[in-house]
Amino acid sequence: MRSHALLHGLAAVAVVATALAWAGTALAQSRGEDEREQTYLDALRREDAAVAERYVALRDARAQALTDMRKVEAQYNAAGPPLRGLFVNALRQARKKYVESSLALIDFFDARDRLNIGRYQEEIGKLNALIAERQRTRAELEKLLAP
Repeated sequence: MRSHALLHGLAAVAVVATALAWAGTALAQSRGEDEREQTYLDALRREDAAVAERYVALRDARAQALTDMRKVEAQYNAAGPPLRGLFVNALRQARKKYVESSLALIDFFDARDRLNIGRYQEEIGKLNALIAERQRTRAELEKLLAP
């Protein structure tokens, strides 16, 4: 009987240790994500403060929609089957709001990426022109070496 209690105690310690390790990993990942987001936001602010503020508004709206949706989901799940019908419309609305805010954020990222692609293509064109100019210069110089 005593060894049985000891095994349960060890199992409980293992579960707690695993949960703490997982929480530590999640916290480290969260910090890494926060740092990446802060770097992105700082770059946006340097480039265009209004764009950065739009991003913050979209990000915060999505975060609030997610919080609201999780709250309604918790209420729905906590309600017994006979009462869940009371939360169906609220759950649908919360999910819709979350999806719409997520799509708005995706649209923001797509627009930014398209803008960056255009800039990169322009810069690539400039670099290609420089390479072509150097090739012409090289050809002229090599002619001077010919006997």
